Amino acid sequence: MIAQLLLLMVAVATGYQIFSLVCAWLFARWQRREMSRPRDDGRALPAVTVLKPLCGAVSETYENLATTCRLDYPTLQIVFGVAAADDPAIAIVRRLQRDFPDVDVELVVSSDRIGSNSKVSNLNNMLQRAKHDVLVIADADIRAPRDYLRIVVPCLDEPRTAVVTCVYRGVAARTLASRIEALFINTDFGPMVTVARQVERMTYAFGATICVRRRTLEQLGGFRAVADHLADDYQLGSLAVAAGYEVVLAPVVTETMLDLDSLDEVAAHQLRWARTYRVCRPRGYLASVVTHTTLWATLYLLATGFSPAGARVFAAALGIRLLAAGGIAHFALGVRRIWRDLWLVPLKDLFISSIWAAAFLGQSVRWGGTEYVVSPDGRMIPSIEPGSDPEPVRSG
Repeated sequence: MIAQLLLLMVAVATGYQIFSLVCAWLFARWQRREMSRPRDDGRALPAVTVLKPLCGAVSETYENLATTCRLDYPTLQIVFGVAAADDPAIAIVRRLQRDFPDVDVELVVSSDRIGSNSKVSNLNNMLQRAKHDVLVIADADIRAPRDYLRIVVPCLDEPRTAVVTCVYRGVAARTLASRIEALFINTDFGPMVTVARQVERMTYAFGATICVRRRTLEQLGGFRAVADHLADDYQLGSLAVAAGYEVVLAPVVTETMLDLDSLDEVAAHQLRWARTYRVCRPRGYLASVVTHTTLWATLYLLATGFSPAGARVFAAALGIRLLAAGGIAHFALGVRRIWRDLWLVPLKDLFISSIWAAAFLGQSVRWGGTEYVVSPDGRMIPSIEPGSDPEPVRSG
């Protein structure tokens, strides 16, 4: 009976892999069609302010930020922000100002807080220096093609569109940890986005890109509305939809440059992501386990005592999983070197399945060196150890 139930789960999960491959093909076809449309010559494009919140620096930080300075857009301001006067990112921004004298680059240094999410507080401080109505918020580790803004910004012209976002692919450094993290983005998150695009209305945004008009942001409550939320990007999209607007996906794919050094870092990041997902979309998170093909195929193999029939089912399910993972990453996300890391996918899958279960064992996450408890509505509450003297956080 158990083996039959597990076989059913293998069939359902494998069906999801095939369906996700179809959705990725539809996404790639839509993307090619949209990207082939003639671009505006720039005269009608609105001026844009890009907000880049920073905290610390790694070896790739300069090139990540320089990519933004090289964007091809007629009127562009870039505002970088840090919370501490000794942040090493400041020296990098100063270098960018010297290396790109023709680009309007500003730096905001402010420790003012409006909530428990330090990134959102940083963004709120930066907003005071933004010159233009159209805002593009992008994480510091994101790189984009030169015509990125020419693709994203016109999407705001669609009726009822309040927020424009885009999917991204992970680019790994040489460490095993970063390769595992990249595989999660490219073979789990990416396919999930392409499937969601086909089956549901988009009600969230991604931190890789959030394009919004200032007046719309203010109407949604500004950054203060999400200042205590862990998933601030998700919440901004959710607020827009709740207000009667639309969140749309732009056809451009950006890159997130990964610099994780240890598997412990990967586990902590994935647990934070999983608990955030569980809080924001509890039913979807619970149901997502049926898509864990490698888990169910492995359990079926064990339940059948490594029988020839169990081995055949395991091999077929795993083969389809790897084909779907590689095909989606390569053709929909543009990950050209995905095939060399496919052998890691089964190990990564089982690791992610364990993280899925661990997400139910607590509500705490670690972010930016601070432990938080995530409340049922997604707000972050600092976890204070007895006898500690926490830094006060201003809320208004």
